[in-house]
Amino acid sequence: MEQTMRDQMQHETRHQTNATRSDKSMRDPVCGMKVSAKSLTVDGYPDVAFCSEHCRSAFVADPGQYVGHGNSDEDEEEDEEEDDLAGHRHRSGGRETVHLAIEGMTCASCVATIERALASTPGVVDARVNFATEEATVDVDTVSVDVLTAVVADAGYSARPVTEADDPDAETEARERLYRTLLRKFWFAAIIALPVMYFSYPELFPGIPAKGSTALNLIWGAMALVTIPVLLWAGSQFFTGAWSALKHRSANMYTLIATGISAAWLYSTAALLFPGLFPEERLRDVFFDVTAVVTALVVLGMALEIRARAKTSEALKKLIGMQAKTARVLRAGVEADIPIEDVVVGDTIVVRPGEKIPVDGQVLGGASVVDESMVNGEPIPVEKTQGDPVIGATINKTGSFRFEATRVGKDTMLSHIIQMVRDAQGSKAPIQRTVDK
Repeated sequence: MEQTMRDQMQHETRHQTNATRSDKSMRDPVCGMKVSAKSLTVDGYPDVAFCSEHCRSAFVADPGQYVGHGNSDEDEEEDEEEDDLAGHRHRSGGRETVHLAIEGMTCASCVATIERALASTPGVVDARVNFATEEATVDVDTVSVDVLTAVVADAGYSARPVTEADDPDAETEARERLYRTLLRKFWFAAIIALPVMYFSYPELFPGIPAKGSTALNLIWGAMALVTIPVLLWAGSQFFTGAWSALKHRSANMYTLIATGISAAWLYSTAALLFPGLFPEERLRDVFFDVTAVVTALVVLGMALEIRARAKTSEALKKLIGMQAKTARVLRAGVEADIPIEDVVVGDTIVVRPGEKIPVDGQVLGGASVVDESMVNGEPIPVEKTQGDPVIGATINKTGSFRFEATRVGKDTMLSHIIQMVRDAQGSKAPIQRTVDK
């Protein structure tokens, strides 16, 4: 009797455990993928589930290696944080590749500085920085993202992990704002540079008072005043960038420009206020025009560079824009639209005519034709029936069907394509590495 009651209690416990498991998602302790609690399991380990037979076999071969890496309470509390960072790193051949967005780079010297800082970090196998896309690609063994961002910060720049949640439109808008600001600075400096250039060369242009005359000295004094806002506003980024580099005991392009335009203005002001420093009047020249012209041209170059960078990353933004934002999931017999980030392996998803397929999966029921041109380049839609695979971000044409999600998040084909594009943009040819040294 006692044995019968014990068996009944164990049966109820298992039933309650299974009911609890079915209401939540879990993590595969082998690969870390977020999976449905209804996925593959192992007897004796009710708190773990697996995305595939391969991961389950690896767990069965050595459970001790993975116990504690699955679905503990601490892991569940960190799920949301980890999901926010999903996409910034992926594993290949025993190594992880981390992608960081870098801010504050101004020239190739900045690229070399960041690469040296990252490459010298213990646990980093290789580091590549792409100046055009402002991204760093870091191959690591056992280094956290926080350590990498701290290393970049110590070098005088800022970094953050590239995530799938990044909004390409927000980044584009930020670049557009910076582009418009730089154009305003350019026009301001250019308008001041024109008269300043004219009055800086009395020997070349007619109608200018002779050197040494009171009239020319007054004009030069006015030039000194009007070029001050050029230095302080149009050229403000040069001084802030130079100061930031100085604090980290390094130099960059801004250091050179800030030093040059400051020296030109200070020398010219000294020549204006202390003419006795020069043995002859004809040797006394001012270079306020250098301050205005150099500032205007460099700011224009920065604006054009920002526009070129936007075009460089356009292909990647289009790929990211192909991803569906929501999915219609069938749970407990009820259809519900949920964010694409909440879809887990094993979910049943309903797709209607004209909709994007949210994730990769396998058709369970229904029939349709799907436009897969974004993957295979073929303009003719492909027929899909029960048992056929479907690819996320492709477009359902005519029919409606249900399919089971088999790959979600960073494991979908589109995410792999985006990852390969990022890796290609961040790679360097061997000859380029030689030149950088």
